[in-house]
Amino acid sequence: MSPLVARRALFITGLLIVSLLTSSAWHFLRVSLRPDAIYTGLLLLLLVFGLTFFNARKKLPFLPLARASTWLQIHIYAGWFCVLIFLLHIHFRFPSGAMELTLAAIFCVVIVSGIFGLYISRSFPPRMALSGEALLYERIPALRCYIQENVENLIRKAESETQSSTLGDFYVERLQRFFANVPSAFRALRSADSGLQALLAELNAVSRYLNEQELEIAHEIRDWIETKQNLDFQYAAQRLLKLWLFVHIPFTYGLIVLGVMHGIVAGLYAGRF
Repeated sequence: MSPLVARRALFITGLLIVSLLTSSAWHFLRVSLRPDAIYTGLLLLLLVFGLTFFNARKKLPFLPLARASTWLQIHIYAGWFCVLIFLLHIHFRFPSGAMELTLAAIFCVVIVSGIFGLYISRSFPPRMALSGEALLYERIPALRCYIQENVENLIRKAESETQSSTLGDFYVERLQRFFANVPSAFRALRSADSGLQALLAELNAVSRYLNEQELEIAHEIRDWIETKQNLDFQYAAQRLLKLWLFVHIPFTYGLIVLGVMHGIVAGLYAGRF
């Protein structure tokens, strides 16, 4: 068994044991008519506070607080544990009231965005490695312009040397938009080769009408098409890996603020303060 598998098995086993003990304690509080919602609410708030420390840990890598990968595993499994505590807190019923509905909605956004972030952070890196060398996100716009300039130079070369506009017409009709296009972040959720084969098939169809010199240029353009396709995937994937945090982190802080307010209101209503 590899160390990674062993570590995951350890975390899963620990999560199951803690979940079973917590559920048993919650059941005991219920049957003994104790205010279980107060205990589960405090536990949930403390867990969310603790989970926010993972973001602080990433910004302070010099602190001797275990490896970032270990913190990530703790963050993931503690997040799943939060789901259980949330369900226990609401007694497995649909929330009612404006405050409860708002808190539940924000909690769901945090959980779903966390699951989404976990998925893309695990699935994107291998796909990005297959699409070519790793590129700095900030350099990609300049590389996109460089590729388009090279293709346009090839088109001008074909027109001037062969006195034929076949490749030029194909560039205007199909390739100009492709090379100028800036993909959205969600483009990374599709296959890295999405649309590529159809575009190459169109280029192959045009190639039947080209002479030998134009065919050489068409082969170079084909290489640039594949390069641009890989560049687009790298750009979209890196962009999405950044953007999901702009949902996950702000909503987490909003959950903490509203959670504290909810706790104060609930405590005053129950006469605990």
